[in-house]
Parts: sequence; C-alpha cells; structure tokens
Amino acid sequence: MNFKRISAAALASVLAATLVPAALADERPEGWTPADGARIVPISAPVDGMLISPNPNAGSYDKVITVNGETLEGYEYDREVPGWGSETVSVKLSEIPTAPIGYLPLRAVLQADHGSAYWDSYSYTSSFYYGEDMIVADFNDMSISVNDEKVEGAQALLVEGVTYVPFSVLEKLEGVTVTDSSTDAGESYEIITPNNAPLMKLAYQLMETAGMGMGMKSTPAEVEEAWSEAYGFKADMVPEGVFFLGMMTTPDTVILGKVAEGKTEELQAVLEAYRKQQEETFTWYLSHNLPKVENAKFVVEGDWFLFLIAENADEAVTLFQENVKTLGE
Repeated sequence: MNFKRISAAALASVLAATLVPAALADERPEGWTPADGARIVPISAPVDGMLISPNPNAGSYDKVITVNGETLEGYEYDREVPGWGSETVSVKLSEIPTAPIGYLPLRAVLQADHGSAYWDSYSYTSSFYYGEDMIVADFNDMSISVNDEKVEGAQALLVEGVTYVPFSVLEKLEGVTVTDSSTDAGESYEIITPNNAPLMKLAYQLMETAGMGMGMKSTPAEVEEAWSEAYGFKADMVPEGVFFLGMMTTPDTVILGKVAEGKTEELQAVLEAYRKQQEETFTWYLSHNLPKVENAKFVVEGDWFLFLIAENADEAVTLFQENVKTLGE
C-alpha cells in the first residue's frame, strides 16, 4: 500500500494527546470502561458523572473492516447504570475516534465474531476473549499480551475510551488472518477466522435461532474426555463437529456434526443418555427448563446430524434441514 506509516515521533504525539494514564482512572465517571468506551470523554472535560457523547472533535473512524466477508458497522455492549441495573448501548464504527494507520478497535472486531471483553478497574487492564485465546491490554504501560505472552514492539492505544491494537496482534490468535487491502483511497482490512467455516457459520446460526445464549464450545475429542465414562461417547463417532453445551443453570445444547458411518444408532444412544441426565437434573432444579429437555431433537440428514435442547428447537431443526447442504459431503 502507499500510505505513509506513522513515524515514532507522530505516534508519541498521538499517545501523549489521547492516552488516559492510570493516575486519571479515579477521575473518570463511574462506569467508564476502556474496553468498550462506555464513557467517551475528552481528558480535559469536566467530570460530573453524566453520560457524555463521543467527542465531536476526535474525528470519525473511517477504516473499512470486514470479518468473514461481513462489513463491520458497529457493536453493542452492556453498561451498568447506577441505581437502574444495566442497559445495552449501540455504537457505530463511524462514531468512534480515528486511530493511526493499522490500528483496529479490538472489542468491535472480536465481538463481531463471538468474542467478548472484560474491564478490570483494579488492575487497570482490559481482557478480550476469543475462543480459547485471550488478549490483555495493560493501560499502566500500554503493553499487549496474547495468552500471557507479551507482544514485543506492540502498544495498545486508548483513545477517548476505545481500545485499539495493531492488526498484527489479531494474527496471533489461532486461525486468524488479516489482509491489509488498503489503497490510496483509504484503509481496508479483511479478517478471516476459523468461524468462517460452513460448519461454524451454521452452528452459530442454529444457536441464535434456537434461542441459546452462552454455551461451552468443545471439540469431539474434548467431549470424549468428559463423556466417555458417563455416556460412552467416543470422538470417532463424530469425525467433524462442534459441541455447544449448556452451563450449570441451563440445559441448552447445540451439537452439529458429521456422524461416522455405521455409528448413528450408537451416537443417538449416547445423546439420549445425556438428555436423560439433563431431565433428571432439571426435574428438581430450575424446573422451568424441563420442557426444553423433554422436547430435545436428534435429526439426521445424510451424513450430518443435529442434536439440540433449546427454547426454539423446532425452528432450529427447520433451519438445519434447509441449510445442511452448505456443509458439503
């Protein structure tokens, strides 16, 4: 590309003008979180505890970012409201401040692909979770760590409450690639992740349609370790698949995969044993979940199967049947 990369002196100027030192943390309004920009406040602005709009003088973010072919338009986050609980805030990418060349808004990118963020006000760090990976931005020295390993030569930027990192940091996440397709007309970045695979795309669509919230994502090999003794599951029953298993307070489950030849009945027996265990649990514990367990579905289409326990099970089965061909043979 023909962009001039930002010089060390220019970057130092940006840092001096926009970074929020840890010493100022106590002066920020209650609830302000660098991870999501809940309080986008100019450093010089008076602090009165009121919600303040994005700084109109900060400049608008104009880089084009696509995640698995979808243009990133914005993101949402939940913000605590003292005395009122919490509220969901929607932020457009064009509303956040501009950033130096090559810097991407970390939360916006990761949440676009099922990631999340957590702000720790005590350590003055933000943790960004993506699958099994974790990125930590330490605002005490602006360092970046990926899976507890410091990324040498990379610094986070905290601009008006929004965390930015060099796009090269994202490439340290397993299976993630970033293509810098910028031209003289503007910056553009194409991000491809493991969730771009047809299996994962359909699995997440099924979760959304089924009404399943958070789930523990596991591979067949990982599930064998947990289920082998209790249910007799073996990873070779499902040569390709993904498991989203419910938490302690919910039986919600979505399992999508390819069933090994001659293993359909054996797999069905395993999943029925799992369902019965959920039924026994939710008969006496949080029993409002019991109808979902009783309405569990096991459907096979060609080489592919779907097992689910969820609120909207019938709708998810229909989606599976309509889209199973996208998984290929």
